[in-house]
Amino acid sequence: MGIFDWFKKSGNEQAVQPTADDLVFAAGKEELSGLNFKTAIDAHMKWRLRLTAVIDGTSAEKLDPDVVGRDDQCVLGKWIYSDGGKRYSDSLLFQELREEHARFHKGAGDVLRAAQSGDMELARALLTTGDFASASRRVTRNLAKLYGRYSEE
Repeated sequence: MGIFDWFKKSGNEQAVQPTADDLVFAAGKEELSGLNFKTAIDAHMKWRLRLTAVIDGTSAEKLDPDVVGRDDQCVLGKWIYSDGGKRYSDSLLFQELREEHARFHKGAGDVLRAAQSGDMELARALLTTGDFASASRRVTRNLAKLYGRYSEE
């Protein structure tokens, strides 16, 4: 699906949420200013599954909530604080992406802390209705919007 159809589908809370695979990028044009946007969207959408596996006790990953909670440790965060920041820092959309990305990682760290402390009820609530849930949607939408806005330059 094209980027505008993806936005419409991702904005409908009742619909099955689209994945990065649903977003069609022009062949060989997923990268912009040093970031593969499709990979970044996909990686952030997969965090919900990763955290669910921790809550369910099926994860083999050893995740540190202090690292997960930092917004400068993943590929997107490193890009935000380097090439992306240099190129797009004047953009309000980029500034919102940076803020939501920080909320996303803080929220993910909070979910992980709750799960690791044994409070699975709180962990599930944080995952589905806390800052993580809303920031997750905003990060993926803002990434897609940023790509859509600047990929034609």
